[in-house]
Amino acid sequence: MHPDLAARSRITSKPINSKLNMAKENDLPALCSLHDFLKQDFDFVIVGGGTAGLAVAARLSENPNIHVGVLEAGKAHVGDPLISIPALHGKTSKNPKYDWMHNTVPQVCHLKGLLRT
Repeated sequence: MHPDLAARSRITSKPINSKLNMAKENDLPALCSLHDFLKQDFDFVIVGGGTAGLAVAARLSENPNIHVGVLEAGKAHVGDPLISIPALHGKTSKNPKYDWMHNTVPQVCHLKGLLRT
């Protein structure tokens, strides 16, 4: 199990009990260990908690009879202002604490053989 793998269970539009950080009494916490996540039965598991993954999870979970799990790689930066304040998002770029730092080589554009960087 990768230590930076975070698991989220059941996206819900209902208020979360802040004391327990639970969506409903019998649900997992919004963030849990992979071990606890794998003990659950889900109707759908969304891999990737980016914009598209969370939009799909939110739509699926509109049906209260559907149990949705979301897997996301990386640490949970709960309460980190660089994550929670949109205006600070640019400060996460090129920072290995937040950015996977994947690089690529310049790609040749197939329109007239132009080089794009």
